Amino acid sequence: MEKLTLKLFEIRDLNAEINGLVNVQTGEKVRKGLLDEKLSMTQKYWLSDLGKKAKALTDEVEPLRNELITKYGEKTSDETVEVLPWIEEKNEEGEVTARKPNPKFLDFEREYSELFNQEREFEHRVFFIEDFEDVKSENDYTIFRKFCTSREESPLQVVK
Repeated sequence: MEKLTLKLFEIRDLNAEINGLVNVQTGEKVRKGLLDEKLSMTQKYWLSDLGKKAKALTDEVEPLRNELITKYGEKTSDETVEVLPWIEEKNEEGEVTARKPNPKFLDFEREYSELFNQEREFEHRVFFIEDFEDVKSENDYTIFRKFCTSREESPLQVVK
């Protein structure tokens, strides 16, 4: 097993890369993940293990993110809460006449950045990039590649 330190935003992105991206409101999968690709059972097993770790940390941080949105956001007409970067001034006809920066958004952005830049250490199995050479995907698994090494560059003893 190896250890790798990632920022929380990278772990959130890793979760999406492995498990896919789901629209929270509709439950619809909007982007396939690495587990949706054609892989060997061994690859899927170890990827599932890594994906479970990433999802657990993502799920742990999600309520904190929602708390920040509630703290700095405003309710919209459809009863959702959002933090907008601009405050719009409107005339009597409802037309936008001016925009100014939302000071709450700047505070939200600062706290959000502090939260998602925290680091966590990840213990994981080493993945060899050569084991994924048959995967043909339109997705770019940028964070997952940090978990990969080449067999030629690996200090591990490789048994063939």
